[in-house]
Amino acid sequence: MRNVNRCVGGLLSSRIAQAHGAEGLPPDTIKVNLTGSAGQSFGGWLAPGVTFTLHGDANDYTGKGLSGGTLAVMPPEGVTFAAEENVLIGNTVLYGATSGRAFFRGLAGERFA
Repeated sequence: MRNVNRCVGGLLSSRIAQAHGAEGLPPDTIKVNLTGSAGQSFGGWLAPGVTFTLHGDANDYTGKGLSGGTLAVMPPEGVTFAAEENVLIGNTVLYGATSGRAFFRGLAGERFA
């Protein structure tokens, strides 16, 4: 996956909602593990049953419109910096989120949640 596919969470969740309604799927039915730098709106609109885990960093609007899914962003293994002292996710994180769970190991930019 490349960062130009930044709305993959929304595309996937839209298909889930069409097939299963707003209740989505059972927890962790679909698990997506990624590595690298994610673009804007990473994990946007994740539906129930979808879990995105990123070992890397993410840009602005991470978790935008989170809708019941689970989102986790953490530094890649083996980094030499302290996560709690470095920005890992961009600005305006979780904008419009209504439900779900989000876990971030590091600092966020401005306008968090």
